[in-house]
Amino acid sequence: MAITVKFFANYRDLMGQSEIAIDTAPELSVADIYTQVLGSKARPELRRVTMFAVNEQYVPADTLVHDGDRVAFIPPVSGG
Repeated sequence: MAITVKFFANYRDLMGQSEIAIDTAPELSVADIYTQVLGSKARPELRRVTMFAVNEQYVPADTLVHDGDRVAFIPPVSGG
């Protein structure tokens, strides 16, 4: 299945781009996609506080992803 993964803030810096398109097996969760996409770049301390979205709706990490979905990794941000 084909999905788009969008990266924000720290993830964009870590990946060096704001978005990628990937082909992946069906029946994967957002957490599975996170692990697959980040691989060795995954940082457990950042994962614990990351919010996830599928098709612009916040979702829990165990949400299943479907063909054509847009998945986003959104780390905590601060500003002032």
